[in-house]
Amino acid sequence: MLALKIIGIIALVFLGLFILTLIIFYFNLDVKLAASLVPVLNWYHDKMTARRQRKEKQRKTE
Repeated sequence: MLALKIIGIIALVFLGLFILTLIIFYFNLDVKLAASLVPVLNWYHDKMTARRQRKEKQRKTE
């Protein structure tokens, strides 16, 4: 009896995850999330580039 409940819960979890992946696929949410992260990633990359250039200038003046 307990084993059937556990198997039922596991089946419901898998079904929920499957439905979630179908929703993500249908609405193309993974690409939309990646597109929304591009400005943040560009900001971080530019910040690190400027930091690297400042360090190089300091090394040249030493």
